[in-house]
Amino acid sequence: MTIDPTHRRFRAWLAVVTAASSGLLYAEGVLKSGWFEAALAVLLVWYVRARRPFDCLFPLLVGLASVSVIIACADLVLRPFMGSRLSFTAFNEYSRNYPSLPIVGRWDAGLHIVENSYGDLAALSGDESARHVRQVEIHTDASGFRNEGVPETIDLLVLGDSFGAGIGTSQELIFAGLLRRQGHRIYNLSYPGGPYDEFVNLAVESPRLRFGKNAKLIWTIYVGNDLADTGGEILEPEALPWQSTLGQWQVRYRTYRNRSPLNRLVTNVILRRQGRAGNEVTARPTADGKPVLFLDTQDQWSRRSAAEIRAHPNFGKLQKTFAAMQELTARLGLDVTVLIVPTKGDVYRWIVEGRLPSEKDRARTGFAEAVLDICRPRGFRCLDLKPLFVDEAVRLYHSSGELLWWRDDTHLGERGHQLAARFILDHVLNEGAPLNGNRYDDQRHQVNGSRSVTG
Repeated sequence: MTIDPTHRRFRAWLAVVTAASSGLLYAEGVLKSGWFEAALAVLLVWYVRARRPFDCLFPLLVGLASVSVIIACADLVLRPFMGSRLSFTAFNEYSRNYPSLPIVGRWDAGLHIVENSYGDLAALSGDESARHVRQVEIHTDASGFRNEGVPETIDLLVLGDSFGAGIGTSQELIFAGLLRRQGHRIYNLSYPGGPYDEFVNLAVESPRLRFGKNAKLIWTIYVGNDLADTGGEILEPEALPWQSTLGQWQVRYRTYRNRSPLNRLVTNVILRRQGRAGNEVTARPTADGKPVLFLDTQDQWSRRSAAEIRAHPNFGKLQKTFAAMQELTARLGLDVTVLIVPTKGDVYRWIVEGRLPSEKDRARTGFAEAVLDICRPRGFRCLDLKPLFVDEAVRLYHSSGELLWWRDDTHLGERGHQLAARFILDHVLNEGAPLNGNRYDDQRHQVNGSRSVTG
């Protein structure tokens, strides 16, 4: 039988095959935009209806269909092998939108991963020489949070963003893990996001959790980007945009498409060529000759005055989120302590500016002042970690050259988590150190006298 590529019926068959084959690229996530499919559809319609189409279109469409199938199959085969190599950390690789409520996120459930990773600033800058490669152990529970299980009764709930989750540090060495090793029954509900996301996560997850008498909540608020959170207008859990069964399937499918290894590979190459770091990352040398990286866009928040913070359009939403959190935690019977976490560049301002440390480095940020004012009428204990962190950063740097943060990361390192755990033990769980009202006492805190939580 002779194939006549000019016959209209054959052209229609070839058009369908080509459209289906190229559609695999979109379905697999290799192509994100539908513009290619739309343009191809116009060409295919013309190809079928034209009396005498261009001769070159027949081999072109056959080739396009063949290549599309090969690429889609390659993307499918490469997923389990290549995916983890395209992210500098598994925290990014296995994050996803929560299918039932996609305005918040989770990690994949039941993760048990030990990986070599490096910091987000090294990844952002693209400077391989700045990487501090370390082994990080990650476990998630059945709900996609960074726990190995759920205590029958919870005495301490940790709620926050990537700092509470301890991104960049092994599970047992983040402050929640260190406190757990001290015998406290802890559940960590932290996941990257803003204060509104944290409120929603607590509202959504609290019905499945059982809290002990006098249970405490540690809520971390980050100076570096929490006011950039646009927040949300819906503060009643039942009014949140819950998804139907079909909607949940669509969210899961979007997650699948977003994890296309070939699309991510091309995207990484494009971003690298565009120099996506720009002037955002600042590198400063230290005494040992190794660079320390800082993220300017986060550190800029620590330079704003309290008046500028209060005048920001998102500040009103932050106040509403705190009010909603007050109502929710009162209903759950949780005693709330807010920890204000400073930025790396604010704690190490003297390194950024190339000078010696001074007393002014301990001054409270305008953001911290504004958050303290929000906490007061809510009855929350609100503690600014900056004075303590500056003191210990200076002491540690001059005694051993160590840092509280990873050199190449915006997140706390092992030393920083140890300090946070000691602070929580002394000032939240045991409440043994002096406090000035609802603020951390600005008098110098003797870290060496605190109990050990290093195990």
